Amino acid sequence: MFVRPIALREFARSDSPDNELVTSAQAGESSAFGALYDRYLDPIYRYVHTRVGDQVDAQDLTELVFLKAYERIGDYEDRGHQFSAYLYRIARNVVVDYHRQRRLESIDVLNGAKHPDPGPDEQVVQLEHAQTLRVALHQLPSDYQEVIRLRVLMELPTAQVALWMNRSDGAVRALLYRALKALRSEVGELNGVER
Repeated sequence: MFVRPIALREFARSDSPDNELVTSAQAGESSAFGALYDRYLDPIYRYVHTRVGDQVDAQDLTELVFLKAYERIGDYEDRGHQFSAYLYRIARNVVVDYHRQRRLESIDVLNGAKHPDPGPDEQVVQLEHAQTLRVALHQLPSDYQEVIRLRVLMELPTAQVALWMNRSDGAVRALLYRALKALRSEVGELNGVER
């Protein structure tokens, strides 16, 4: 995926909290931002990849997220949220801009869901099911799509999703319940099953 310089990997192993690294990065210490990059590269990449579906585009967009964060690090203010929430907001905006340009949204729902070496019939069924899920997910309101991506596809903990979406844990659980119910209904309609 991405190659990380050895110095950054070593720095990221430190137990420095995000707020200390951000303060150091704001003071011009690039290795501190490098540690933040190394710490959050994988989760931000996974989020972007679930939104765009293409590995190369996801890598490019993830790098753009960190470039924007680096350029704006001086403007970042700690308001009691984790730095990852700041990165998530940038990532979300980058993905929105990407889709606005492309007028298309794709999500890799089969990632991790395939059985090893499925037969041709099973592959066709999986692809049809994945397409149905993509279409159904796209029909949902954006906050429903977001909570499903973060909690179900990325398997992030509720507390992290709550932080990223700026909601309480209970609100995220309720939103996920409603989103999954709506998704089931959409899938049923697409499959010609009345609910």
